[in-house]
Amino acid sequence: MNREQAFQALSGLDDRLIAEAVRYAPEDASGPSERSAHMKTKRLITFALAAALILSFSIVAYAAYNAISTPQAAENVAQEQLARWRELGLLNTDVEFEGAADKIVELEEQDGGAAWYGRLFPHSFDVQWYCGQRKYGCNLNIDTIEGKILYASFFALPDEDAVPTREIELTIGPNGETDTFYYYENFDDLLSADQTVDGFCTALAQYWGYDGYRLADRGDAVYTEEYASHFASVDGTTRMVDVPWDESGNCFLAVYFDGDADQAPVYIDLLKYPGYIGIDVGIRHPVG
Repeated sequence: MNREQAFQALSGLDDRLIAEAVRYAPEDASGPSERSAHMKTKRLITFALAAALILSFSIVAYAAYNAISTPQAAENVAQEQLARWRELGLLNTDVEFEGAADKIVELEEQDGGAAWYGRLFPHSFDVQWYCGQRKYGCNLNIDTIEGKILYASFFALPDEDAVPTREIELTIGPNGETDTFYYYENFDDLLSADQTVDGFCTALAQYWGYDGYRLADRGDAVYTEEYASHFASVDGTTRMVDVPWDESGNCFLAVYFDGDADQAPVYIDLLKYPGYIGIDVGIRHPVG
């Protein structure tokens, strides 16, 4: 709680509590001196204020801890945070998720373990829009304390007149039935075609409250030969759509943020799936 919040807490105290503290003066019966009574009364008032302030701190801390305690609250916050992402250029302005969320799951705090470099995942709600004939879908983890998006996975279906870039035949039935699926590159449905790696990562740093960022480099645990084969040539000026993303889903662009106490990388990934494209951002993307 900062000084301004403390003043606000004090201003909300019930005057009756302070009045009770002033009236409670048993020594009045023994006839103390006027100065002594005045000093004791001041001490009582100070004690009452201190006790009430401690109570206010506890109430505010409890309220903050339970700021997002229901699925409906999580959904409302998710929509607010999506609007913030659009404002920062992390999503196109027309990427909207209308109607009620299709699924909301509460996730308890958990240790990511070695695969996540020891990062602790806080208590969160997983809010999802994905059913029906939606043009856009998403899966968001909302931190219940700060109300920020920890992890975001978005997808966009192509427009009806979109031209596929390639096709693939996949087995879809128990008896070997196959069907043809098409790949598209409609990443500009989710991101501006001009969005650069620097623009995107700088916006993420601003959103999460970090001072800056750096891309993974030699010496980082994630910087393997496989990683270098995809991202060694990527710098801040590279357009997001031009990054040579690993279509196998095994390798992701790793970003370290200044001020991250865990110093664990955040992952960014653009992927082409049969029939749609996706963008993943955050700490919950598995490694390898």
